[in-house]
Amino acid sequence: MSRPPRLESILAASIAVLIHLAVVAWACGPFFPAWLLGGDDRVLEAPVGLFDKEIERVLPRKAPPFRAVVEAESPFRQTSIVDRADLEKALAASGMPSGRRADLLAAHQRLRDAISWAVGPAPEQLMEGQEPGPPLPDLTVPEGLPGEFRDYLRGAVAYHQRRFDDARSYWTKLLERPAAERRFRSTWAAFMLGKSYLNQDPGTAVHWFERTRELAGEGFADNLGLAAASLGWQARAELTRNNHAPALELYAEQARTGDPTAPNSLRFAAAKTLKAGPEALRKVALDPEARPLVTAYVISPRQRPDFEIGALYPEARIWLDAIKVAKLREVEGADRLAWAAYLGGDFESAGQWAERAPEDSALARWVRAKLLLRDGKLAEAERLLAEVARATPETDISEDDAYSWVYEERAPLATGSRARGEEGAVRLARQEYVPALDALLRSGYWLDAAYVAERVLTVAELRAYMDATWPADLAARYQPEEYPPPYAGGLVAPPDERIAHDLRYLLGRRLARAGQYREARPYLPEALRPKLDELAAASAAGKDARHPAAERARSLFQAACLLRHQGMEITGTEIEPDWSVFGGSYDPEFIVADRDAREGRSVIPKSADEKTREERHRVSPWKRFHYRYHAADLARVAAALLPDGSPEKARILAVAGSWLKARDPEAARPFYNELVRCCGETDLGRQAVERRWLPEVDGCE
Repeated sequence: MSRPPRLESILAASIAVLIHLAVVAWACGPFFPAWLLGGDDRVLEAPVGLFDKEIERVLPRKAPPFRAVVEAESPFRQTSIVDRADLEKALAASGMPSGRRADLLAAHQRLRDAISWAVGPAPEQLMEGQEPGPPLPDLTVPEGLPGEFRDYLRGAVAYHQRRFDDARSYWTKLLERPAAERRFRSTWAAFMLGKSYLNQDPGTAVHWFERTRELAGEGFADNLGLAAASLGWQARAELTRNNHAPALELYAEQARTGDPTAPNSLRFAAAKTLKAGPEALRKVALDPEARPLVTAYVISPRQRPDFEIGALYPEARIWLDAIKVAKLREVEGADRLAWAAYLGGDFESAGQWAERAPEDSALARWVRAKLLLRDGKLAEAERLLAEVARATPETDISEDDAYSWVYEERAPLATGSRARGEEGAVRLARQEYVPALDALLRSGYWLDAAYVAERVLTVAELRAYMDATWPADLAARYQPEEYPPPYAGGLVAPPDERIAHDLRYLLGRRLARAGQYREARPYLPEALRPKLDELAAASAAGKDARHPAAERARSLFQAACLLRHQGMEITGTEIEPDWSVFGGSYDPEFIVADRDAREGRSVIPKSADEKTREERHRVSPWKRFHYRYHAADLARVAAALLPDGSPEKARILAVAGSWLKARDPEAARPFYNELVRCCGETDLGRQAVERRWLPEVDGCE
């Protein structure tokens, strides 16, 4: 909740380590992107904030007089490094001979190393229930050091030996020296005096932390950034004294210094404040600087380990009750309070606070839109969501963070993309199909967009929209990756070139499924066009009655093999039943199934027209890998062109049946029956009779 407690480890190295450990391998899967159309909870749930971003809005605007000193490379040795550098300056200024300076610096380094290696957690660093380690062994401070360095180090040794009175005596002696004799270690001594009193006398600790900043302001050296760090430690002392508002304000000031640990400290302090009781909460609610910090915490609940999406959030109600007890009606940040009330399930208060918010507040409009959806007023909600989408900024969330949010947490961030996606869901319910598709695409909700593009729009409607909005030259600029980052709906708006590429590919497969190979060709990725051409040519040759039957059979079987082995890439459905979006590797049941389950009782209902369209555009058969059935049917037609008893006819029937027998034995049985009936005297026919099932056979050559 504040800076790391030992001066020797004043910066938190773990931050950089954690960042490096957060890298995610996109190819690990399965990865099911976020979607909106399944149930009401996804559209009605309140978006949440990012605490770090929220506090940036409410931090003090005035530039801080001190800046945090962040050492990324060696934070655990930072104190020792700065101590040596300061000592080198002091010794050089003293005129001491170089040999003697070298000896003192070496002795000082040995002492510093001994302190760094020997000490365990300082008293104020111990976790609850943690026993302190052995005290620092006897160490000798080298003679000949400048007085302020000698006093400080003697105090440091005593402090880590838990002789706190002796440590304070040394540091107090240092501060009683004339100002000219303590230019380097005055801030250090005052800071450590504050830490030494932290657990025993928080009020005295506050005095010394304030004194640290005064000394830095007077020009005493502060190469470790202790003035900035003292804000966090003073805040900790104030929390110990149950002074929650001052603690929050101090942590906010610390955050303005650039200290990377301050947001976590603020989060801790806000959580503790919410458990402090009604009177303490009333005081914080009345404080115009502390109040928005607690509100920022409340509307950013993702940091809570027990937070669940869709669940009501009790801390939001606790905070709103405190606002009511404080009898506040007109406050800055009313839109955030409306947001908090919605998170807590207090929809009446949410509406009241939204009305008190500035008219141009995007968040207040968002809350009103959610309330309108709950009342079934889709047209009004759609208008507000469109305004919110335009006014709400995107987040600069990283690719790895987006993976975490979408895949692991599914928490809806308050972004323009989220609002635009919700707008798309409402437009779909209102039968505004093309605008719905456009909104879902641009907000990154690819699964929902694919449902509209593949199952709701006609081919003509989709093609007209495509040609007008996502031209081929835009799609050509997209460079597909082996493992492309998944769509992060509501978090990161996808680049236009990727939308163009993926949507054109979806349309190309849809046209190919309809046998419109020439029309499909310009929409498929260039690498797939040769296979499409082969399929088209083989299908055409097989249907051409001018060719001999044997040639037609070979062509049709070639087409069947192409469809069986490249069917996913050329004709597979993006979502149900083939799930080309996952390469066919997974078969999740949502989108269509979820919308069917909620038909007639949803705030974003599936209209009769949508239902009719969706059923009309279903592939046949409605089975996973549906193209294998079409491939098998083509093979059966090929076999019918060949004479009974021929080995080639037997082979085609056996191969085609093998495409279905593992997943759908009943669909494969007609191929077995035909093989036994017409070709029972062939080698494959005899194997089928003996096995009473389709024989094992090589596939397409």
